[in-house]
Amino acid sequence: MRYDKDLHPVQQAMIDFHGSQCGFCTPGMITRAVKLLEENPNPTEKDVRFGIAGNICRCTGYQNIVKSILSAASEMNAAKEAAQ
Repeated sequence: MRYDKDLHPVQQAMIDFHGSQCGFCTPGMITRAVKLLEENPNPTEKDVRFGIAGNICRCTGYQNIVKSILSAASEMNAAKEAAQ
């Protein structure tokens, strides 16, 4: 579900997969996810969990955050391939 074409894929995925609950951790999770995907465009679930380990989610929404990041990675890779 698209809300705004100007959102970064990680931001959109956080919306689509309900990766943000109370919002306490959201800014840190998004910024770390973007950096993680720059460093590793094809992360495994283990890579994502390790990559966000320093950010604490008060709602224990890690599962949906991980799904969001993996989805964003997939979308970003597909867009990169389509552009080539």
